[in-house]
Amino acid sequence: MTGPLHPDFAELVVDPGTAEVTGDAALFGLVNVIAFGGAADRHPHVPAELGRIGGVAIWESTGADDALPFWNTNLTGDVYLYLVHGEVRVEFKEMEGPGRLGSYLGHTGDLMRLPKDVAHRTYSTNGRRRISLELVPHDPRWASLGWVASVPASENLQAGSLRVEPGAESTTISLDGRQVSTSSSFLLRGARALLAYGLHLGHNEFDGGFVVSDGQDGAVMKVADRELLLPYEQAAALLKGMILRLEILTGEG
Repeated sequence: MTGPLHPDFAELVVDPGTAEVTGDAALFGLVNVIAFGGAADRHPHVPAELGRIGGVAIWESTGADDALPFWNTNLTGDVYLYLVHGEVRVEFKEMEGPGRLGSYLGHTGDLMRLPKDVAHRTYSTNGRRRISLELVPHDPRWASLGWVASVPASENLQAGSLRVEPGAESTTISLDGRQVSTSSSFLLRGARALLAYGLHLGHNEFDGGFVVSDGQDGAVMKVADRELLLPYEQAAALLKGMILRLEILTGEG
């Protein structure tokens, strides 16, 4: 059985296969990627692991109808993006730099390489969502993320000298005398993705100058030229609090 599809995928015919397994169920797996990625209740840009081959994780990531909420840089290895359905433009640039390094225009069926240490950002080319698979180097820390659920949400949206002031359209983030503003919608979506993997998603640059990066000893948060290292639990609490406030303010619950 499949649930309702998001309106952007309403024209797709989903006919999942079937499995009749009499052995150890843990050894087998069958999932219809179109039904999973096209589901009406799927949050965009929040990867879900569908399987793993050795050191490579297989993710489904449903792209939004506008853009990836941040510039993401893979720090552990190349990633391959397979477009199951839809259209996408992938832009490349220097990590935390202005230099542009080219782009892809991907259509259904294209397999695209996203190089290590190069920032990338995906954009919808037709104002509709897309369904994709990502082949990603597996981070062993993803196997033990139970701690994330136990972290309480921050109520004052402050961590050390970093402070977040959410708004319906834009959110202000300040740190040690520096202040930037970024899209509240993009910040909400980005925070969901970061929290889903315990902030172990490489290097992520939001518009305006706010950066969240996976450091060796914690999460690195930057505002313009100021930088703060936070324990992962404290960073997760801040993200949880941001999500709760932004879901209310933006109506994107």
